[in-house]
Amino acid sequence: MALKILIRTQLDSIPELTDVCFTKTTYDGTNTTVPASAPKGVLGGSIAGLSSGNDYKVVPCTQALQPVGLFVNDAAGAAFENSPAVASNKLAIIKGMASVEVDVYETESLAGGGYAVGNKLYASDNGLLTNNASTSAVVIGICTKVPSAQSPALGVDMRI
Repeated sequence: MALKILIRTQLDSIPELTDVCFTKTTYDGTNTTVPASAPKGVLGGSIAGLSSGNDYKVVPCTQALQPVGLFVNDAAGAAFENSPAVASNKLAIIKGMASVEVDVYETESLAGGGYAVGNKLYASDNGLLTNNASTSAVVIGICTKVPSAQSPALGVDMRI
């Protein structure tokens, strides 16, 4: 699933992708929802950020970058996985006040006690959603659905 759009808002594919969008490692050895064999690249549902240069390019977000939305599709760079991104160097980003569900997020809540409805969600250094407030001052969204074993998706009402 990666990203499920419940209430659609603005989709943007104006900024260009940087090379790291196709080469980012998506598995860090601790994530239980992404297999070690996953292709490299950004994942749908992960956070897009503006590069630190003045070049209007998009990179996987970190705590130090300004988030601009969530990647809608994966950009793995392999044929038939996301050929439009490879051909155009662009990828859709959802932003605005959308309601979405994502199944890529930080699975270990550093705030303790897991996720709760109403939690503010931020960007982690891995470019994934987290409720750890110490990671960033920019609120990506508000938690609207807590992941469970039956439904592992995290519900988000976006704020960027």
